[in-house]
Amino acid sequence: MSPDRSTPRTGDETTTDSTTERIEHDIEQTREQLADTVEALAYKADVPARARERATAVKERAAGTASHAAQVARERADQATHVARERADQAAQVARERADQAAQVARERADQAVHAAQEAPPRTRAVAGAAAVLAAVGTVWLVVRRRRS
Repeated sequence: MSPDRSTPRTGDETTTDSTTERIEHDIEQTREQLADTVEALAYKADVPARARERATAVKERAAGTASHAAQVARERADQATHVARERADQAAQVARERADQAAQVARERADQAVHAAQEAPPRTRAVAGAAAVLAAVGTVWLVVRRRRS
């Protein structure tokens, strides 16, 4: 017989209600654990789904790695371009300085040749003038050649 709710309860009935609530609570916990266990077993049994998940994870990692590698390559290419431009600028500056020095030497030698020709006797002046012209032409040719290379 079940106790009537309208009748006053005795101490035994309170203990029974408490025990019943505890049992119902235990049953609910057991159902939740069982549901979790069934879900885990279903997941383990679904091998194709797990394989797809792994494949997706590997694909995402590979894409991330490839993206990172591309970024590093771009950064290094930018650095290499910057260094190459700096070195090209330095080389051009050195070439300009050397060409200027060669032109200065050519002017000095031409001036020396002209001065020597002016101080030489008239007959020697003609030979010295021709030699000065040849020296100046040769020096200019060397300067132009160096600037081109």
